Amino acid sequence: MTNAILSGPVGRRGVLKTGVAAAATMLFAPHYIRPAQAAETITLLTWETYHDDDWIAEWGKANNTEVRAVRIGSEDELFSQAFSGAVQADILYIETGSLPRFKNAGLIKAIDPSAVANIKNISPALDWKKYTNVGGEIMGIPYNWGTQPLMFNADIVKKTDTWSVLWDKTYAGQVNMFDDCTMTFPMIALYVGAKDPFNLTEAEFSACAEALRALRQQIRVIARGFDDATTLYAAGDAVLGYCQNVAVVSSLQAKGKNFKYSLPKEGTPTWIDCHSISARGDRPIVYKFINDNEAADWQSRFITKSTNNGILTADVATKAGVSEATLKLTNIVDSQAPDFWDRMVVFQKPEDLDRRLQLWNDFKSGTL
Repeated sequence: MTNAILSGPVGRRGVLKTGVAAAATMLFAPHYIRPAQAAETITLLTWETYHDDDWIAEWGKANNTEVRAVRIGSEDELFSQAFSGAVQADILYIETGSLPRFKNAGLIKAIDPSAVANIKNISPALDWKKYTNVGGEIMGIPYNWGTQPLMFNADIVKKTDTWSVLWDKTYAGQVNMFDDCTMTFPMIALYVGAKDPFNLTEAEFSACAEALRALRQQIRVIARGFDDATTLYAAGDAVLGYCQNVAVVSSLQAKGKNFKYSLPKEGTPTWIDCHSISARGDRPIVYKFINDNEAADWQSRFITKSTNNGILTADVATKAGVSEATLKLTNIVDSQAPDFWDRMVVFQKPEDLDRRLQLWNDFKSGTL
């Protein structure tokens, strides 16, 4: 097994050339002439596809503000960039399970939902306050959510209702994983039957270690980012794996590959990425940026361009201009099923991230 290294940062929501992107109406007064010196600056620690340069430049011109986007490739990188001080961010895009870690490190402060009128656009099915409440304080407001399902080449893989297929010797050397311990470990815990994948017992930790040891024999390459994974699958170097985002499947389908995804019976890890603010980000212009990001027209363009889920219901997304074809490439329609959220496992704070990281690194190095 080798680790694929890319030349630039790409995350689990990296740019995918799916062919589904459509030209969108320009937002926020694009005719506005930007002054030589913007009155304010906003720095984002964000993911690929979340804030394209042309979008934020457009918003900046309309709001006399320079918006700088620093794009990261994993949740662990997001933390290290902020913790080390390498990036002094105003807004950080953090999944719910990591919010306690960032709060405890003093990297984010409570956010005021009453200052974001467009939270009215968040789908009622997304029980976000349950997952963003840390110690009685709301630490984030959702911008996007997504599943990490099982993906597979439907011409080759037939049993697709369980994570155990990743360990099936039939597919030795043809399984793909991606390099993000925080996002991957809960799937391993679900596979071994952990009662709570975020609070493992000693016996469950041991079972996870054994599972990782066996999984290593199945994997040829650990992918770093969307584009890398898509290339591996398209070339036939992998036929199934743990999917970073269903948009990977959409990209392969656009290439004429018969890839699909499923939501295994053991449960599917699910993330909710949130706008979170640092102390320096507690400013009116920052709240305006967040509020505009929650607007239906901004979300429509985001969903259409990236095939991410955003925060809208299918009905609101359609009214805002998202096509039926694009909706089918997302989990938005899936999420309307009555039992959908019962089958999802939303990321939460793990009991011992350092221990998980050590096991993951040992798994990658082959010393487990």
